[in-house]
Amino acid sequence: MTEKRRYDAVAIWLHWLVALLVLVQFATGWVWGFFERGSEPRFYLFRTHITLGSAILALAVARIGWRLKHSAPPLPEGMSRPQRIAAHAGHGLLYLAILVQPALGLLAISAFGKTLGRWPRDAHNLGAKLILALVILHVAAVVWHQFIRKDGLLARMLPARFTAGSR
Repeated sequence: MTEKRRYDAVAIWLHWLVALLVLVQFATGWVWGFFERGSEPRFYLFRTHITLGSAILALAVARIGWRLKHSAPPLPEGMSRPQRIAAHAGHGLLYLAILVQPALGLLAISAFGKTLGRWPRDAHNLGAKLILALVILHVAAVVWHQFIRKDGLLARMLPARFTAGSR
C-alpha cells in the first residue's frame, strides 16, 4: 500500500494509544464497582481512571490538531456516498466522544460538578455507553472492510511493519 493511502506514523500511534487507553478506561470503570467503597483497590482504580482520562483528553487534542494539518488518506474505492457519509460521521462522533467524555468525567468529580447535581456523572455514564456503541460499530466496519470487501482499509491504520507485504 502506498504511503499516500496510509495514515502517517504519528496519526497511527495516536490512534492506537487512544484506543488502548479507552479500553483500559472501560476496564477500570467496570472493575472498581467490584470493590468496597473506600477500599484501596477501588481508590487506585479510580485514580488510574482519572489519570488516563486526562491523558486521553490531552491526546485527543493532540490528535485533532495533528489531523487538521495532515489529511486522512482517501477511503477505499467503490464506497457509496452513504457509506462515505457514515464513515465520516462515525469518525467525527469518535473524535467528539474522546473530547467530551474526559471533560464530563473531570466535571463530575470537580467541586463545580458536585454543585450541579447528578447530571455530570449521569452524562459521563451515558457517554461511556455511547462510546462503547461507537467502538463496536467502528470495529464492525473494519471487520466488514477487511473480510467482506477485502479493500485494504485496515492497512491504512496499521504500523508499516504489519503491512510490509501490501506495499
